[in-house]
Amino acid sequence: MPRRKFSPVAGLIRLCALLPWWLSLPAGLGAWWFLHPLAAQGALPTLDSLALPDSLAELEKLVQDLRRDPQQALEPLVPLAAWAGQYLLPGLLGLGALLSIGRQMKRGWLFRKALNNPAAVSDGIDWQQFERLVGEVFRRQGYAVEETGNAGPDGGVDLIVRKGRKRFLVQCKQWRALKVGVKVVRELYGVVAAQGAAGGFVVTSGSFTEDARQFAASCKLTLIDGETLDYWIAGAAGRSAPEASVRHCPLCRSPMVRRTVKRGNKAGTQFWSCSNYPECRGTRV
Repeated sequence: MPRRKFSPVAGLIRLCALLPWWLSLPAGLGAWWFLHPLAAQGALPTLDSLALPDSLAELEKLVQDLRRDPQQALEPLVPLAAWAGQYLLPGLLGLGALLSIGRQMKRGWLFRKALNNPAAVSDGIDWQQFERLVGEVFRRQGYAVEETGNAGPDGGVDLIVRKGRKRFLVQCKQWRALKVGVKVVRELYGVVAAQGAAGGFVVTSGSFTEDARQFAASCKLTLIDGETLDYWIAGAAGRSAPEASVRHCPLCRSPMVRRTVKRGNKAGTQFWSCSNYPECRGTRV
């Protein structure tokens, strides 16, 4: 696959788009308010006034001047930097805000589509939309979500979600017919351990094999199958239907996930456990 060329401007716009639009717009106005008076303080410097070095000796003298009094040496560049910044920063922040609004609208549309037609999660959207949908579900559960931008349906960690000081890694698998096997769960566990994350989630629109469930039960990973994801979506939308509310923790009202008993007389059986375990130990049969 050919490597994409890096564009500094596009990179800056994507960076600004990470900010919420309601923060980007005031920041753009603040940048104009701060830089415009600086740009108007004096005439813009010309190439002659900048006295660019044309020999090694002059370059060494310029470096020495910067070391001795950097403020005086860079003072001629302040109006130029302010003049460019008063347009560049608000423009980048404004474009980032528009991009952020567009993404938010797309995520909202995907969420409503999945809420009104659960079958669309597996058949009506592609893998990129599935990742955005999963991210939106986590956002509505109180997580801060970062999209990693992996270029492929099986590109490893797709989302990084945070709640408080804890960081979790999320891998999305939109498998419509096959079950997600233990290999996928093991690979994510290796990344979680290597990066020192608090835990991880594997989310699929389908289901998991029994081996995958047993392995996840032995480590700090949570498996979310298509049925559980449907309940999460309904719960995040505030649906009061019994089938949606029964999958919320009776103690803290967080979404619940299916886990497997690891030992004892009931080893191998499944039950519903709070997704905030071990902080919350709410369960349902």
